[in-house]
Amino acid sequence: MVTTIVKETKMGSFQTKAIVCLLFCAVIAGVCGCEDKGKAVATIGGNKITLKKVEERIMEAPPAYQNYLGTQAGRKQFLDLLVREQVVIEDAKKSGVNKLEEYKKMISDYKKDQAKKFKEYQDSLMMELYVRQLHDKELGATEQDVEKYYTDHKDEFLHPMEITAKHILVPTRALAEKALARVKSGEDFSKIAKEVSTDPISAARGGEIGPFRRGDLVPEFEKAVFPLKIGEVSDIVETQFGFHVIKKVSQKAPPPRTLEESKPELKKYLEKMKFDAWLEKAKAALNVKVDYSMLSQLPVPAMSQAQQLGGAPIGPGPRRTIKK
Repeated sequence: MVTTIVKETKMGSFQTKAIVCLLFCAVIAGVCGCEDKGKAVATIGGNKITLKKVEERIMEAPPAYQNYLGTQAGRKQFLDLLVREQVVIEDAKKSGVNKLEEYKKMISDYKKDQAKKFKEYQDSLMMELYVRQLHDKELGATEQDVEKYYTDHKDEFLHPMEITAKHILVPTRALAEKALARVKSGEDFSKIAKEVSTDPISAARGGEIGPFRRGDLVPEFEKAVFPLKIGEVSDIVETQFGFHVIKKVSQKAPPPRTLEESKPELKKYLEKMKFDAWLEKAKAALNVKVDYSMLSQLPVPAMSQAQQLGGAPIGPGPRRTIKK
């Protein structure tokens, strides 16, 4: 770089030498700057706080504080806080508080918690990368896949139907029969759903779900709800989530959708279907066995205020969603 400047410049000898000198000084200043970061800005007993440490801690501060910490006054105050922190730590060590059983137990619990979180992170990362790999190799939906599905189900897109329904979800057929008997006797459907349904989000709304279209819900649920008349109640419907009693509330016909309008949604739907098929095959290969009846032994968690107001579900409802 220096040679290039010397060759290409047509300035006088003095000017050329000045540029070379400035460049040399800039390099030296950069090296010195790196070395300076290892020097102590403050010493507390036998410990020191280096410029590098201050810089690292400033970078860890919340974004809202970064502008203030870019000023001399802000940095001074921040350094004072670091000094105060270290003074307390040094005095705490002398007091022997780190030898207390309470301290040791909390440190031990923290290590276990961090080990658990690290294992969860490893598994989550491995799963994410593998699903991405699966998607690229075999689970991705092609343009041809999307076009074929649209053509094969054209009526659903040209004459779509949106439905709103209410449902009561319970874990056993016996409980579903009791709920259905109460509905048939004339009790308010919403009242029963709030009292006995195990789908916390819809239960808080009197069992209401939707609006939804074909393909949004599990097949067994859709097969039962679409043929119903408005206000009609289904027989007991079994899905992977339990046993449902369903009431159709309303239906409407939204505008037709073209292939281009439907492509993004269809691509996601087809990839879900491919993933579902792959998952079932993988479960069979691993001889997966599940005893759902044991779940009844778990305590039922109290609903949070957000859930009572209809926030995001914490467990499975009838919707069919696979996140990648």
